[in-house]
Amino acid sequence: MGSPTTPTHGKLGALYVLRPNGFNGAGLNDLTWGTGFTGAATAYYEVVIDAEAATDTFKWRKNGGAWTAGVAITGLEQTLDEGQKLTFAAVTGHTLADQWVIGNLKAEATTESGASAQITTAANRLLNPNAPPTFTDDGGETALQVNFTNGTAIFSANVGNVTVAGNNGYIPAAALKKVGYLIDWSLALTLDMADCSRMGQQWKEALPGQAGGSGSANGWFIATESLWKNLKEAIESGEKYFLLQLFNYDPDQDQTGDHINAWVSFTAFNLTAAIAEVVKEGVSFQVVGAVSFTADT
Repeated sequence: MGSPTTPTHGKLGALYVLRPNGFNGAGLNDLTWGTGFTGAATAYYEVVIDAEAATDTFKWRKNGGAWTAGVAITGLEQTLDEGQKLTFAAVTGHTLADQWVIGNLKAEATTESGASAQITTAANRLLNPNAPPTFTDDGGETALQVNFTNGTAIFSANVGNVTVAGNNGYIPAAALKKVGYLIDWSLALTLDMADCSRMGQQWKEALPGQAGGSGSANGWFIATESLWKNLKEAIESGEKYFLLQLFNYDPDQDQTGDHINAWVSFTAFNLTAAIAEVVKEGVSFQVVGAVSFTADT
């Protein structure tokens, strides 16, 4: 069935922020990931504090495998494996079970079609706009555009075999934090057109240029966990981009319906409170890169 153009059903929008350094916890976030991963294949790493002591310790694993536990924090650069390094600024003061995650792309396979290529493994398609990975075509075509929401690149001409690489290039699910739901939204996508009409023509002729998008959304104002508070904390931690899932059809009301995925930067914030209505927090945003659509599952 066709997707409706007005939001219906369910929670109408979800807002995610990137966890700084992939951090999930309530304690000291002082880990810095190295970007020297040298593995032959894509891999993600998880690090978890497993003991609080005079010198704290951590455990780590790769790709959900077995844990290597009880590693003492030195305060210096430490190597996990295959060139993946990390540094804790302090040797103590961390909180048990706090965790960090990073995703590295290496020779990641794609599915090619004409001049486009999409990362084949669905779990690796959400790309990091702060550390863009590189799409490489063995035929020498140049990637003109990368969609960070669905792992797709558009090239200058038809491609052969395309692979993707980039340390910290993709975002594992654990590196995202859902900070709120939005109750309504609007999104306007535009395409610049250049007038190339010539003398003697009866009809105008135009060439398409760059596409872009902007929009707005509202959420209920909740004083202790307001949208403003979450945005402020994320921005202060250095995050520039936010991930929006904008639902326009979700009959099961389970956040799996038709929705648009978009990385955005927020450009304005306001509070509104009409008489006898609930206070709303409104945000305006600018789309960063391309958007993608996911159908109801």
